[in-house]
Amino acid sequence: MAKERDLSGLNRRFSEYLLHTLASSIAASELLSSRLEKLALKEKDPDAIKYLAILRHSQFQSLRLAENLQELAEEDGGTVLRRAAVDLNELCCRLADSIRVLLPDIEIVCRPSPEACITSCDEDRIERLILNLLSNSLLHTPSGGSVLIRLQSTEETVQVVISDNGSGIPRERMDTLFSDYLRIGEFSEPHRGAGIGLAVADRIARAHGGSLVITSDEGHGTKAVFSLPRVSTLELHSYREPRYGRMRTLLIALSDVLDSDKYQPPFL
Repeated sequence: MAKERDLSGLNRRFSEYLLHTLASSIAASELLSSRLEKLALKEKDPDAIKYLAILRHSQFQSLRLAENLQELAEEDGGTVLRRAAVDLNELCCRLADSIRVLLPDIEIVCRPSPEACITSCDEDRIERLILNLLSNSLLHTPSGGSVLIRLQSTEETVQVVISDNGSGIPRERMDTLFSDYLRIGEFSEPHRGAGIGLAVADRIARAHGGSLVITSDEGHGTKAVFSLPRVSTLELHSYREPRYGRMRTLLIALSDVLDSDKYQPPFL
């Protein structure tokens, strides 16, 4: 147990160091991409546009990693939540509509609950939780596959169930899904992140007094169920656009899934 605490602390310190390093790298790449964008638009050079898209794709992958690292760098119990009453039916279906535009080869279905699924939550963080789960499903679902988002509510809780018919999660990884240890070996693999997205999702769920359970049948698909306390007395807060616009948020969150051609007009 002491060894695990030491490793966790070491990993958190490494995450903080990596986060600071990423911040400098992202700032430099944003400066470079802004200058390349001016050149590409002025010259209308298709090669310049392609290289710009590749640069932006890499930049957005770094942004996603930085966001997840920032979440993990916070000490347990230290997360400050900006709560509002949010209907998860509306949030999930809007996200599904937007993702279909980016990934038309995968069937993405959203089935809202007949009743309003209202919870008191930090909307930006719950959006990140949902997108991390969707990113994991989409990453393991081939073209022609499907991802289902289903919502349901009881008197006490609201639930979001995300299931897919993809390749599933290898059995040897199931016991460490929510570990916040960086899987450095996966950085070199195409369309692979640092392996911390599910750990972030679990942390966000617990910070809201909820839970996240993931089951998987390797070769047949994965199902994630997260539950949050239901709220019925607060005034419903309508869906708020993320600070940088919903499409930018999606391009960051799904950067481990999307190809670089999505990082040029008309998407960005």
